[in-house]
Amino acid sequence: MINFRLPAFRAAAVAAAALAVSCTLTAAAPATTADASAKDRLTPFTLTSPDFRDGGQLPAWTEFGGPGSEGSSCQGKNLAPRLDWRNSPAGTAGYALLVNDVDAPMAGGWHHWVLYDIPGATHRIDGHGVRQFTPGTNSYEIYGRPVSGWGGPCPPATGQPHHYVFTLYALSTPTLPTAGLTYEQVTAAIEPYVVGATSIVGTFRLPA
Repeated sequence: MINFRLPAFRAAAVAAAALAVSCTLTAAAPATTADASAKDRLTPFTLTSPDFRDGGQLPAWTEFGGPGSEGSSCQGKNLAPRLDWRNSPAGTAGYALLVNDVDAPMAGGWHHWVLYDIPGATHRIDGHGVRQFTPGTNSYEIYGRPVSGWGGPCPPATGQPHHYVFTLYALSTPTLPTAGLTYEQVTAAIEPYVVGATSIVGTFRLPA
């Protein structure tokens, strides 16, 4: 049976959430003439998904389900969406991805996906059940054990939408030292290495 584990609330997590709400812009060298080409203009570090639009509903198949969901209101396929990004900041050597339900009634939100050691040359996370890179532990526990990888949305059946913030951090380091890190541990570990961040928001609701 699933247990909902209250995540620790840390100042690092708050700082990471603040960083998540804004998209980092990167620029080429300053233009020296009035007719500077488009490549010299600011280009945004941008995260998108072919599976949902920013601010739109997450697909039904992303909903939490499978082993440990017995007795809960969530019986989905528990598959992560695909994510794509472009215009990474200069100096990017790796990435970390954090997904947080900011509407969860607990300090720091509910953490649904922690993924890191994503190589700097990568521009996509496949999702759809494909296991890639280094998964950290999310806020779920199943049969008393922490869960790693994607843990799909499972909000209360109130009809109210919850907002899931997918934040991709560009880092000046390709890896973090330990496997199985929590959301809070990753936000603390990446703090010295963040060179940019970008986010996309998906929503999910269960009928009342």
